[in-house]
Amino acid sequence: MYLDFLVKVPTVKGKITRRKKSNVVYIEYEYDRVYDPSRKYTFPKRVTIGKLSDTDPELMKPNQNFLKYFPDAELPESKNRTSRSSCLRVGTYFVLRKIIEECSLNDILGKYFGSRDMGLFLDLAVYSIIAENNAAQYYPDYTYNHPLFTEKMKQYSDSTVLDFLNSVTDDQSTGFLNTWNESRNYHEKIYISYDSTNKNCQAGDIKMVEFGHPKVDMGEPVFNYAVAYDTHNQEPLFYEKYPGSLNDISQLQFMLDKASGYGYKKIGFILDRGYFSCENIQYMDKCGYSFVIMVKGMSALVNELILENKGTFENKRVNNIYEYGVYGKTIRHKLYASDKKERYFHLYHSISKESAERIEIENRINQMTQYLKKYQNKVKEFGPGFEKYFNL
Repeated sequence: MYLDFLVKVPTVKGKITRRKKSNVVYIEYEYDRVYDPSRKYTFPKRVTIGKLSDTDPELMKPNQNFLKYFPDAELPESKNRTSRSSCLRVGTYFVLRKIIEECSLNDILGKYFGSRDMGLFLDLAVYSIIAENNAAQYYPDYTYNHPLFTEKMKQYSDSTVLDFLNSVTDDQSTGFLNTWNESRNYHEKIYISYDSTNKNCQAGDIKMVEFGHPKVDMGEPVFNYAVAYDTHNQEPLFYEKYPGSLNDISQLQFMLDKASGYGYKKIGFILDRGYFSCENIQYMDKCGYSFVIMVKGMSALVNELILENKGTFENKRVNNIYEYGVYGKTIRHKLYASDKKERYFHLYHSISKESAERIEIENRINQMTQYLKKYQNKVKEFGPGFEKYFNL
């Protein structure tokens, strides 16, 4: 499907090819090259990204492949779109519409948005799921060949989308989360899987954006966001956003207060090792929440427990957990010196992982051995990496 606007033909040296078929000139992009050793020839792999304009040889009408391989290309800000494709992609839309109905999202959102805004809100949510993209500039292309929730399936421009997103208030977001969590069964035991991540931000002066500890450091300020998820019912419960300077350990206590404020009592948390600290453990005890948390294996306590139990369970069939291909053992021990109760520590050992790591070490030692032999009977200094395996 070709989009109903024109863009400049990309100028990528040696990658753009023009192929004429009948009376149409197609623009092809070479995205890879594959070498065939039997024929001793390199074959280019190309994909059509558009067709040349009839009036201007510098412009072309793009397709979805163009958006895939040139996501940062400059697109027209406004698109004169008054028609819709003759073929709509409805399958995933029907599934998501059924889920929306079962979750009563129309009733909940109707308390905080008007009919137009609610339809656009749902369309943006469904767009992000179906297209796996949340860029407003591509939303009009999505509306061209997908059914919509807006009244009479009205199509809105990317500028209207941005205006709508800017108009959403904190009160609307908070109100939605409050109403959504009010419908939960507080008497049912649930397990919440909770994790957070951060995003680099280039949007300029935003209050919550700060320099912190990003997972991918691009030298930009970041913001943090987190999602709490009910693992049993497979439903998201609430989300949070934090300034970029806050670490995972500090975030957890804010989240526990929020869960308590929503009225959750009989819950357990499944947490990553980034939240492991004595303060967080004590805080969860104070709130009366149970938890399963991955610990940092090289911390003094954990390392000590592993060494004490090494060799006691790794080869015993009674300790085999067939479903996961590991051997396991549970022990009881205090987490820290002043701990008021013993905790359950679950130790696991993977034979396949041990084998892979052993092969990796053997290959490393063999490579280092060959390197050492090159300097036999010569004077040379070697780094500390060699001293770990060799007596120099």
